[in-house]
Amino acid sequence: MRNILIIFFSIIITDFANAQSVDPDLLVMEREIASLVNQHRLTLGLNELEFNETINQEARKHSNNMASGKVSFSHKDFSKRTKTISNVMGGMAFAENVAFGHSSAEDAMEGWLNSTGHKNNIEGDFTHIGVGIAEAKDGTLYYTQIFLKK
Repeated sequence: MRNILIIFFSIIITDFANAQSVDPDLLVMEREIASLVNQHRLTLGLNELEFNETINQEARKHSNNMASGKVSFSHKDFSKRTKTISNVMGGMAFAENVAFGHSSAEDAMEGWLNSTGHKNNIEGDFTHIGVGIAEAKDGTLYYTQIFLKK
């Protein structure tokens, strides 16, 4: 029982530490982008996407990796992200949008909606979404949206 409690508290402390390391303004923007996606989908008669923290964490990791220069601006390791998500919650289909340099959630959404491939993902046959945003040292924001169909 003691080992279980130690593991439980370690997880809570780790989660708390990770949550504290994310800029609260970026957390708000992540939710705002998910909301803008759903607003757009509703105008087309499409289902709303459920915001999911597991997907969100993978999206945020990718944005952090791009912002830090660990990976270039790309979809590098998308299959690893989808495998991690699948292992937790399953999934039949995935898609991903990335962007950088936009100063607001609205600007990022406008950029995606003006790109056929990105717009197709936003309007696709999906059920869940996660959004991650990270800021590079120079202030540039990196965005990742991951879509899942369960």
